Amino acid sequence: MTWLWPLRRTVTRAGTLFGIIFLVSIMDTFVCGHLTRKNDIRALAGTHQPVSGNLNQPVRRMADMVYQFDHPGLQLTLQEVKGRFWRGMLKVAANTAKGIYTLQAFGGKADNPATAATFRITVYPSMAAMNAGYPSLIRRTLGIAPWWPALAALPLLLASLALSFYLATVRERLLNQQGLSPIVKLARRRDHWEVAATATQPCPPAVGDSLEVVDRNRQPVAKMTVTSITDELIFGKVDPAARIKPDGYLRVN
Repeated sequence: MTWLWPLRRTVTRAGTLFGIIFLVSIMDTFVCGHLTRKNDIRALAGTHQPVSGNLNQPVRRMADMVYQFDHPGLQLTLQEVKGRFWRGMLKVAANTAKGIYTLQAFGGKADNPATAATFRITVYPSMAAMNAGYPSLIRRTLGIAPWWPALAALPLLLASLALSFYLATVRERLLNQQGLSPIVKLARRRDHWEVAATATQPCPPAVGDSLEVVDRNRQPVAKMTVTSITDELIFGKVDPAARIKPDGYLRVN
């Protein structure tokens, strides 16, 4: 069973790492979504990308939506308009300078600015510059969407948890075969050590029995007198002069 402890420790550390990555990614995604304004659009010069948004008032037909840009280098090709929702393809000319531009979308004639839904389009000269403009820490440092690490870490986290549970089951079975119960509580009292170990053995001891306490290397270190037994734990007293550590075991059988 010497291989089991290093493997469990490795799996536990890996699971902890994957859990931290998952939580950081989820938090970063939430913060980025909270800090990003609803009608903000980011785009690269010389590219085209899908965009979508909502109008301030619903329309029945695509022809009823009217829009206008404040820069000639921006073009929008509508693909769908349904009620307040619209989506299309935004094209940014290659010679469009870095800056912030405006798209105004109207649910009808473009004669009343008060009814316009205004979208802020920030144009960047490069992908690195665009990533640096996001409020996401992951996006700024790794250049990827903050939810990608969460998607990658989640199956690895679940696999680590499942493997850790399996190894714990194997460890318990091997300990039972050796007649050992792990110490789960060790408290120093005035005239004795109070020890508690798991009661997983098929033939538990009786109150008053004297059991051997061994260290993690299975070497005997003291004798314990059983004082009480519950469905899950075996309690006992050990001489206060004994050198006991919490990573030891109780030899039950």
